[in-house]
Amino acid sequence: MNIGHVIKILRIQRKMTQEQIALEADMATSNVSRIEKGLRQPSQKVLQKLAKALNTKPSVLYAASEQPITNISDFLEQEGNDEKKEENINQLLLNHDTQVALKLFSELTPDNKSLLLEQLKTLHRWQTKLGQ
Repeated sequence: MNIGHVIKILRIQRKMTQEQIALEADMATSNVSRIEKGLRQPSQKVLQKLAKALNTKPSVLYAASEQPITNISDFLEQEGNDEKKEENINQLLLNHDTQVALKLFSELTPDNKSLLLEQLKTLHRWQTKLGQ
């Protein structure tokens, strides 16, 4: 099965245009079109960008591409429902402060994420020593 067909089905399910996907994935609309038509196979990097733009994971796109063509839409809808359920459960398990911290952390640059993690480790070690 062509992964481009899966991307097209998911894009349509999400009520998005090729232009919107291209903008989200930081690529040309013509590339999205070629991928959807099966004229071009996306690299891993491009597939990750497309998956992110479609609010899913590359593994879901691969799994859907292994389905019989008549089952792809149902498979993708079920995967989307499973992801929403998992997200809702995770949100219930986390308190408000943790949710805020995770949201802020996710918006940091990779360098700042590394810096913050090192600072948290240092703070934790310091707190542990004081508690002993």
